[in-house]
Amino acid sequence: MSFFEDLAIGQYHPGDSIIHRIDPRIKLLLVLVMVLFVAVAVNIKLYLLWLILFSGLFLLSKIPVQILLKSLKSFIFFFIFIFLLQVLLTSESFGTYFYFGYFQIGWEGILNGLVYSLRLLLFISGAIFLSLSTSPMELLDGVLKLSGPLKKLKLPVEEFSLMSMISIRFIPLLLEEGVNLKKVQMARGADFEGNLVQRVKKTFPLLIPLFISSFRKADDLALALEARGFQSGEKRSSYQRLKFKKEDYLFAVIIILFSFLSFRIIL
Repeated sequence: MSFFEDLAIGQYHPGDSIIHRIDPRIKLLLVLVMVLFVAVAVNIKLYLLWLILFSGLFLLSKIPVQILLKSLKSFIFFFIFIFLLQVLLTSESFGTYFYFGYFQIGWEGILNGLVYSLRLLLFISGAIFLSLSTSPMELLDGVLKLSGPLKKLKLPVEEFSLMSMISIRFIPLLLEEGVNLKKVQMARGADFEGNLVQRVKKTFPLLIPLFISSFRKADDLALALEARGFQSGEKRSSYQRLKFKKEDYLFAVIIILFSFLSFRIIL
C-alpha cells in the first residue's frame, strides 16, 4: 500500500505562490497543450522542452520537492516496466550490442525506452501539477468555463464537470481509507510483507471493505446534494468569478511560445 500512501494526485497543497494564483483555465490549457503535443509526437527533444517548463513551474509554485519526488516514486515500477519493454522488444535497425536469450538489446531500444518513459513522466507531472497547485473548486470552475461553448450543443457540461471533479476528489479519500484499513489489519496481526505477488494477494481482501466504504461515501454525497436542492440542468451561479490578471496573460504568452517551439521541433 506504499503506492497509495505516497500518491499525490487528487491532493491540493495550499500556497500563495504565483502558480497558485494563476487562473485555473490557464493551467488547464497548459496541461492540455502539453498532453496534445506529447501524445502526437515521439521526440525526445520535445519531451525535454516540456520537462524543463514543468520543472520551472514546480519551482515557482514553492511546493516542497519531497512531495513531488514522493509521488513520482510511486510510479518507478511503471517507468522501469515501460523502459525494459521497449529495450527488449524493439527491433534493432542500427545494430545489436548483445543478445539476452531471444531478445536483442541495442541503442534504438534504449532510446525508445527513454522516450516513452519521459512521455509517462510528463503525463503524470501534468496531473500532479494541476492537483497540487489548484483547489478542486477552482478546477471545477475552470472546466466549466472552458467547456462553456459545448452548452450550445446541449451537452450536460455542468453535470460532466461536477462528476469529474467529484471523481478526482474521491481519489485522496479512497487512498486514505485504504491506508487506514491496512493499519487496522496490521494492528490485528495481519502481515503484508513478502514479494510482489504475495503482497498483492494479501492486499486483495482490503478491496471489499474499501468498495463498501466508497459506496457509502457516494450515497452520503448524493443525499447532501439532494438536501441542498441540486437539480440537473438548472442554471447555477458561482461564488468566485474568474477574471484574467496580468500574470495570466504572461502565462498565456508562455503557452503560445512553447507551442511555437514544439511545432518547430516536430517539423
